[in-house]
Amino acid sequence: MNQEKRVFLASPHGMCAGVRRALETVEMVLDRFGPPVYVLHEIVHNNFIVNDLRQRGVRFAETLEEVPPGAVLLFSAHGVSAAVEEQARSRNLRIVDVTCPLVKRLHHCAGKAHDVLILIGHRGHPEVEGTVGRSGAKYTFVVGSTAEAEALTPLPPGSRIELLAQTTLNTEEVGRIEAKLRERYPQLESAATVCYATTNRQRAVRALAGKCEVILIIGSPRSSNSNRLREVAEQAGVKAFLIENAGEIPAEIIAKTATIGVSAGASAPESLVEGVLERLRAAGFRVENENCATDESTAFSIPPIPEKS
Repeated sequence: MNQEKRVFLASPHGMCAGVRRALETVEMVLDRFGPPVYVLHEIVHNNFIVNDLRQRGVRFAETLEEVPPGAVLLFSAHGVSAAVEEQARSRNLRIVDVTCPLVKRLHHCAGKAHDVLILIGHRGHPEVEGTVGRSGAKYTFVVGSTAEAEALTPLPPGSRIELLAQTTLNTEEVGRIEAKLRERYPQLESAATVCYATTNRQRAVRALAGKCEVILIIGSPRSSNSNRLREVAEQAGVKAFLIENAGEIPAEIIAKTATIGVSAGASAPESLVEGVLERLRAAGFRVENENCATDESTAFSIPPIPEKS
């Protein structure tokens, strides 16, 4: 008799409070001002969302020079540096700051650093660039691995060394890097915490790993937290794939796998999750929702939006 084909849906999965806040704010800005409105970089790292907004008149700029003076400009959920914010104000732009409040907290901690700030994160990621650009320390270093932690330059004797982390990292990797840094700098003061949504989604994927042959992560290739979910699954010993939608599910997985886990990154809309589940149902899989002991009732208020003149 053939084995029953089952899909286990991770809980929690998908959009976090910071992403929901950012997207609700974009909708309100479009309603108030109409297109075009501008966003510096992608509002969130999800191609489905970005393409939809682009079709509705949202223009995504990589530099402030692309934004006409006086235009409405949203800072993305990933945040920006102090220099970028100052430059935007000098161009008389009408700013709506949708930086995630948890990233704002990271900025605040970076700004209070004095001697040395070490930031665990991925160079080039907007959140890392924005946080480094808020640092008040004399020396700021970005460390992305235990090898980089081992190779970090000697620091001035007697320095106060403070440690922070990008909010979307692999929690276990952050722990390993912090342990390596503490070996070198016992006086290290750490506030290197990954955000609640990232932590909860990684924990849920680890729970899936014990009962699934394959785990599908729904998210865009540029999404840090989605890539970390795939990484977490693989570290737990399960084959994992990062897909953007149902059309990217490998055919051999559907044909040859009896138990599949499904999760989604913090910027993936639920419609994409439903599309994947529907594709698997059509292939004969029965969907089971995992029990969730984690309360994700967090909600953030909408940031100030300028009045239409």
